[in-house]
Amino acid sequence: MEIVEGEEISQDEACSPGWMTAYGRKNSKGMRTASTTSERDPTLDGRKDGGRTAAPRNAYQRIVATSRLPQLPRDTYRIIVRPRDGLNVTKVSQIRFEQALAMAAALAPAEIEEDTICPNGTQNIYVVCTPHEKNACAYVKAQQVRLGECTYRVSVYPAPFDDTCKGVIKGVDVDISEDQLRERIVNHRNPGAIEVKRIKNTTAVVVLFKGMKVPNYVSCGASMFRCTLYRRHTEVCYGCGGLGHRADVCPNPNSKWCRTCGQKSPTEDHNCTPKCSLCGGPHPTADRACKKRFQVPYIVRRRRRQRHRRSEKTQMARGMQSRDSSVSSSLSSAPRRGRSVTPAAQRRNAMQSRSRSSGRSASKRRFQEELTWADRVKKTPKPKKVARSASPQHGEKSEIEQLRQEIASLKAELRKQKAAQGISSRVEGANVADNTVHKSTQEPKVEVSKAKRKAPPPKEYESDSEMPGVESSQNKMLEELLRISKENQSSINQLALRMGALESKVEAIENKVVALENKMAIKAKPKVRTQAAANDDTGVTPQNQ
Repeated sequence: MEIVEGEEISQDEACSPGWMTAYGRKNSKGMRTASTTSERDPTLDGRKDGGRTAAPRNAYQRIVATSRLPQLPRDTYRIIVRPRDGLNVTKVSQIRFEQALAMAAALAPAEIEEDTICPNGTQNIYVVCTPHEKNACAYVKAQQVRLGECTYRVSVYPAPFDDTCKGVIKGVDVDISEDQLRERIVNHRNPGAIEVKRIKNTTAVVVLFKGMKVPNYVSCGASMFRCTLYRRHTEVCYGCGGLGHRADVCPNPNSKWCRTCGQKSPTEDHNCTPKCSLCGGPHPTADRACKKRFQVPYIVRRRRRQRHRRSEKTQMARGMQSRDSSVSSSLSSAPRRGRSVTPAAQRRNAMQSRSRSSGRSASKRRFQEELTWADRVKKTPKPKKVARSASPQHGEKSEIEQLRQEIASLKAELRKQKAAQGISSRVEGANVADNTVHKSTQEPKVEVSKAKRKAPPPKEYESDSEMPGVESSQNKMLEELLRISKENQSSINQLALRMGALESKVEAIENKVVALENKMAIKAKPKVRTQAAANDDTGVTPQNQ
């Protein structure tokens, strides 16, 4: 929502640069010309689709709704034009005013081709956007415009640019000038501060910050001041009693009203009962006791919208999770088709149903994207995502066929693993038998006698195989055979683990196929009932057809 700032200023302040110095301090890449493709249709003043919004219920909501402006170009100089002398922006030709303002600013028609002038009928002002600093300075210097035979005074000043927010500090002495305030506040101690401006002749000072965050404290020289969020007053005209504009831009300066009771053109002896035009309370309009005296700042409305969106997303996620859990529980409670389930399989199915209830949609996506066990063994490339058709039954049938093919491939792989395990076990048995034979032939029995110890006679070898060198080579062969048998045993254990994993995988996929078949059967029942009901209504039986 576009809300334009406006305060009563003097002639000297009207000629001053105002917020123009803040544009130079903006930490950006510079002004750029707004692209027409990124702009929204300026005729749309409600929702993005151009539809009308619901009518507000009270005066305050009507002011907020009617003060909205269309989407204006971003990263441009924004100038506010406040007409005086009873000029009504809703009754003046916009093209005539554009030409009169360009003439007052001494700008040629070719120089304002990229500018945008938008009227705000509620506040009775004009908003001018220009990407050129030269045009902005020229607009600020304008003091009056000529429309036909009449001349109207105008107050022109620049407004803060986008992506900024305002804070207020109070208690600053009035004898401190604007330049001194700027030197004391806009420095390295307040990195977000861009510009400062005193509110009339009060001790309140408005500080402009870059971004959408106002600090709690601001350093003014060596002093620390409490900084609060700037809240804008709801504009009420004390001349005509209208809401949304002030008396300096009143289009009906000759009309009168009673601020206490809100009566138009009151007499001196009228019955005056206090009634607020904003909130309807028993007090004068826009009094200090009025709850609608201040408008809700943009930062607060932005945070509320963000919290509301987050809460909506959380509620939607919880609703989807509860719906998925109810569907998974109904599928798990469906009877199986002639299958005897062991207690171990029941425990596994319960664990799988609990894991599926936490994130069924995520598991489906992972099932489609990840490689299956058979694909990993075959070293096939990652399968592409299967585009589901418009019919849910067709998608479920294709998924069941895919699961069945995967079960067949897993069973084939399981048979191969079992065959490999049998070969390995036979090889291990042969190796163990060879080891026992070699041990029985190569390890002689040693008898310990109790006779007196004598020097052993020189040993005579009957063959070359009994010599020490030959025995060491045989021991090495035995060690090698033992090592090979251990490796075979470890490979057998790994094959057993893989077989167990494959069996569990096959069982899980079979359970999923059964669940999908049950789901298809449940979905098919309403169609049969609907067809039967239609036949009853038309009076046609299946035999007659």
